[in-house]
Amino acid sequence: MLVVVVTDWRWQRIPNVVTFPTMALGLLLGLGEAIGREGGLEPAALGAPLQGGFLDHLTGLAIGLGISYPFYVGGGIKAGDAKMLMAIGAVRGSLFLLNAALYGALAGGVLALVLMASRRLSPPESEVRGRFWRVMKSRIPYGVALGIGALIALALSP
Repeated sequence: MLVVVVTDWRWQRIPNVVTFPTMALGLLLGLGEAIGREGGLEPAALGAPLQGGFLDHLTGLAIGLGISYPFYVGGGIKAGDAKMLMAIGAVRGSLFLLNAALYGALAGGVLALVLMASRRLSPPESEVRGRFWRVMKSRIPYGVALGIGALIALALSP
């Protein structure tokens, strides 16, 4: 989470080398939880409520995709933010993902207000930097907000 927050804040990108292995690791952790349960991978153990195990981790990944895809298509978030949300769901499961996404949205709102206030109070930008800099400066690093939301959800989880 820390790597994603730092890279998104500093370079406005979330590397695939972090998100894809995290998703795979999360699914493997879920598989390990399913095997560790009494009954192993038998259908009775897999049919238990979604409180852990491979199915919960897979559901968390799918919900992360379902939540982020409309925002990605609409241009509200970038692909790295969507993959980060999927990775959070894969590692901790569906209920944790929903909590982290909620706290991340709240943190994103606060971050947007702080960035707008700081940009409003900063001196006018010179035209030397050009159009690209103005576009990049207007971006809000949503991966930072998602990371903060996941850390809040982790701190508040039992």
